[in-house]
Amino acid sequence: MAKKMTLRQQEKLFRERQRENFQASSLLDGLQVEAVTLDNEQISQRLSELRRHYER
Repeated sequence: MAKKMTLRQQEKLFRERQRENFQASSLLDGLQVEAVTLDNEQISQRLSELRRHYER
């Protein structure tokens, strides 16, 4: 019998499928969109930059 997926595994699977679906949909519209992968530190840095920009 298969084990149930943890919440973290479900979220990861959802994000992967969402990205794949977005890329496939974009290709149908004639757009080439490459996946951007960031580690946690890069994500935090980018969010800080955006907050500084928009919270003026």
